[in-house]
Amino acid sequence: MKDIADHIFDILENSFNAEANEVVLKIAYDKNHFFCSISDNGRGITGQEVLDPFVTTRKTRRIGLGLPLLERAAEDTGGYLKIRRKDEAGGTELEFKINTSHIDAKPFGDLAMTFSDIFLSRPDIGLKIFIIKEGREHLILDFSGLQKEIEEGSKDYLQIRKHIYETTKKELKSINVV
Repeated sequence: MKDIADHIFDILENSFNAEANEVVLKIAYDKNHFFCSISDNGRGITGQEVLDPFVTTRKTRRIGLGLPLLERAAEDTGGYLKIRRKDEAGGTELEFKINTSHIDAKPFGDLAMTFSDIFLSRPDIGLKIFIIKEGREHLILDFSGLQKEIEEGSKDYLQIRKHIYETTKKELKSINVV
Protein backbone atom coordinates (compact mmCIF):
# COMPACT_ATOMS: atom_id res chain seq x y z
CA MET A 1 0.00 0.00 0.00
CA LYS A 2 1.50 3.25 -1.10
CA ASP A 3 -0.26 5.77 1.15
CA ILE A 4 -2.39 6.24 4.26
CA ALA A 5 -5.58 6.47 2.17
CA ASP A 6 -4.95 2.93 0.88
CA HIS A 7 -4.65 1.65 4.46
CA ILE A 8 -7.88 3.35 5.51
CA PHE A 9 -9.71 1.94 2.49
CA ASP A 10 -8.46 -1.55 3.43
CA ILE A 11 -9.61 -1.18 7.05
CA LEU A 12 -13.06 0.02 5.96
CA GLU A 13 -13.36 -2.92 3.57
CA ASN A 14 -12.43 -5.24 6.48
CA SER A 15 -15.28 -3.72 8.51
CA PHE A 16 -17.79 -4.17 5.71
CA ASN A 17 -16.63 -7.74 5.06
CA ALA A 18 -17.16 -8.45 8.78
CA GLU A 19 -20.82 -7.54 8.23
CA ALA A 20 -20.62 -4.15 9.93
CA ASN A 21 -23.42 -1.76 9.06
CA GLU A 22 -22.27 1.04 11.35
CA VAL A 23 -18.72 2.37 11.16
CA VAL A 24 -17.28 5.46 12.87
CA LEU A 25 -14.04 6.93 11.57
CA LYS A 26 -12.16 9.73 13.34
CA ILE A 27 -9.13 11.60 12.03
CA ALA A 28 -6.83 14.07 13.76
CA TYR A 29 -3.58 15.66 12.72
CA ASP A 30 -1.43 17.70 15.05
CA LYS A 31 2.26 18.54 15.06
CA ASN A 32 3.29 15.91 12.50
CA HIS A 33 1.21 13.12 14.00
CA PHE A 34 -1.66 11.61 12.01
CA PHE A 35 -4.18 9.77 14.16
CA CYS A 36 -7.05 7.61 12.92
CA SER A 37 -9.56 5.48 14.79
CA ILE A 38 -12.18 3.23 13.26
CA SER A 39 -14.82 1.33 15.19
CA ASP A 40 -17.54 -0.92 13.82
CA ASN A 41 -20.34 -3.24 14.86
CA GLY A 42 -19.19 -6.20 12.74
CA ARG A 43 -18.39 -9.75 13.87
CA GLY A 44 -15.35 -8.62 15.83
CA ILE A 45 -11.90 -10.12 16.05
CA THR A 46 -10.19 -12.52 18.38
CA GLY A 47 -6.63 -12.20 19.62
CA GLN A 48 -3.52 -11.01 17.85
CA GLU A 49 -3.86 -13.49 14.98
CA VAL A 50 -5.51 -10.62 13.11
CA LEU A 51 -1.96 -9.28 12.55
CA ASP A 52 -0.72 -12.60 11.16
CA PRO A 53 -0.64 -12.29 7.35
CA PHE A 54 -1.35 -16.01 7.00
CA VAL A 55 -4.59 -15.88 8.99
CA THR A 56 -7.60 -14.58 7.08
CA THR A 57 -11.32 -15.24 6.86
CA ARG A 58 -11.30 -14.86 3.08
CA LYS A 59 -12.03 -17.88 0.94
CA THR A 60 -10.43 -16.59 -2.28
CA ARG A 61 -6.88 -15.99 -1.02
CA ARG A 62 -5.44 -17.39 2.16
CA ILE A 63 -3.31 -14.36 2.91
CA GLY A 64 -4.19 -11.00 4.44
CA LEU A 65 -1.46 -8.39 4.44
CA GLY A 66 -3.47 -5.22 5.09
CA LEU A 67 -3.20 -4.95 8.87
CA PRO A 68 0.39 -6.25 9.13
CA LEU A 69 1.44 -3.67 6.52
CA LEU A 70 -0.32 -0.89 8.44
CA GLU A 71 1.30 -2.02 11.68
CA ARG A 72 4.72 -1.90 10.03
CA ALA A 73 4.04 1.50 8.41
CA ALA A 74 3.02 2.97 11.77
CA GLU A 75 5.81 1.40 13.83
CA ASP A 76 8.48 2.38 11.28
CA THR A 77 7.68 6.02 12.11
CA GLY A 78 7.54 5.58 15.89
CA GLY A 79 3.75 5.26 15.80
CA TYR A 80 1.49 2.36 16.69
CA LEU A 81 -1.47 0.21 15.69
CA LYS A 82 -3.93 -1.02 18.34
CA ILE A 83 -6.79 -3.41 17.65
CA ARG A 84 -9.33 -4.75 20.13
CA ARG A 85 -12.74 -6.36 20.22
CA LYS A 86 -15.41 -3.91 21.41
CA ASP A 87 -17.41 -6.35 23.52
CA GLU A 88 -18.74 -9.91 23.66
CA ALA A 89 -21.40 -9.10 21.06
CA GLY A 90 -18.72 -8.24 18.52
CA GLY A 91 -17.42 -5.14 16.88
CA THR A 92 -13.86 -3.96 16.48
CA GLU A 93 -11.99 -0.84 17.52
CA LEU A 94 -8.80 0.03 15.72
CA GLU A 95 -6.55 3.05 16.04
CA PHE A 96 -3.22 4.00 14.60
CA LYS A 97 -0.79 6.87 14.74
CA ILE A 98 1.88 7.79 12.20
CA ASN A 99 4.65 10.35 12.68
CA THR A 100 4.41 12.13 9.33
CA SER A 101 7.70 13.97 9.80
CA HIS A 102 9.61 10.67 9.88
CA ILE A 103 11.56 9.84 6.73
CA ASP A 104 9.71 6.50 6.41
CA ALA A 105 6.23 8.01 6.69
CA LYS A 106 3.86 7.34 3.83
CA PRO A 107 2.05 10.28 2.20
CA PHE A 108 -1.61 10.90 3.02
CA GLY A 109 -2.86 10.05 -0.45
CA ASP A 110 -6.30 11.23 -1.55
CA LEU A 111 -8.47 10.52 1.48
CA ALA A 112 -11.38 12.49 0.02
CA MET A 113 -11.41 10.22 -3.03
CA THR A 114 -11.17 7.17 -0.75
CA PHE A 115 -14.32 8.22 1.11
CA SER A 116 -16.25 8.99 -2.07
CA ASP A 117 -15.20 5.62 -3.55
CA ILE A 118 -16.30 3.83 -0.38
CA PHE A 119 -19.74 5.41 -0.70
CA LEU A 120 -20.09 4.27 -4.29
CA SER A 121 -19.04 0.72 -3.44
CA ARG A 122 -21.05 0.47 -0.18
CA PRO A 123 -23.81 3.13 -0.14
CA ASP A 124 -25.87 1.12 2.35
CA ILE A 125 -23.25 1.32 5.11
CA GLY A 126 -23.77 3.75 7.98
CA LEU A 127 -20.33 5.37 7.91
CA LYS A 128 -19.80 8.49 10.00
CA ILE A 129 -16.62 10.52 9.49
CA PHE A 130 -15.35 12.90 12.16
CA ILE A 131 -12.34 15.17 12.26
CA ILE A 132 -10.84 16.26 15.53
CA LYS A 133 -9.85 19.92 15.69
CA GLU A 134 -8.56 21.60 18.82
CA GLY A 135 -9.58 18.59 20.90
CA ARG A 136 -13.20 18.57 19.69
CA GLU A 137 -14.89 16.09 17.38
CA HIS A 138 -16.73 17.48 14.36
CA LEU A 139 -19.02 15.27 12.28
CA ILE A 140 -18.24 16.00 8.64
CA LEU A 141 -20.21 13.23 6.91
CA ASP A 142 -22.93 10.74 7.74
CA PHE A 143 -23.43 8.28 4.89
CA SER A 144 -26.86 7.19 6.15
CA GLY A 145 -28.20 10.69 5.55
CA LEU A 146 -26.72 10.70 2.05
CA GLN A 147 -28.36 7.37 1.25
CA LYS A 148 -31.74 8.86 2.22
CA GLU A 149 -31.24 11.67 -0.31
CA ILE A 150 -30.74 9.09 -3.05
CA GLU A 151 -33.78 7.09 -1.96
CA GLU A 152 -35.92 10.25 -1.95
CA GLY A 153 -34.69 11.08 -5.44
CA SER A 154 -33.33 14.51 -4.50
CA LYS A 155 -29.77 13.57 -5.55
CA ASP A 156 -28.07 10.87 -7.59
CA TYR A 157 -24.89 8.89 -6.88
CA LEU A 158 -22.61 11.21 -8.86
CA GLN A 159 -23.92 14.30 -7.07
CA ILE A 160 -23.42 12.59 -3.72
CA ARG A 161 -19.93 11.42 -4.69
CA LYS A 162 -18.99 15.00 -5.63
CA HIS A 163 -20.45 16.27 -2.34
CA ILE A 164 -18.47 13.70 -0.34
CA TYR A 165 -15.26 14.54 -2.17
CA GLU A 166 -15.61 18.32 -1.83
CA THR A 167 -16.77 18.24 1.79
CA THR A 168 -14.06 15.88 3.01
CA LYS A 169 -11.35 17.63 0.97
CA LYS A 170 -12.28 20.97 2.56
CA GLU A 171 -12.48 19.57 6.10
CA LEU A 172 -9.25 17.57 5.81
CA LYS A 173 -7.49 20.66 4.50
CA SER A 174 -8.67 22.53 7.61
CA ILE A 175 -6.50 20.18 9.72
CA ASN A 176 -3.63 20.14 7.18
CA VAL A 177 -4.30 16.62 5.90
CA VAL A 178 -3.72 17.23 2.19
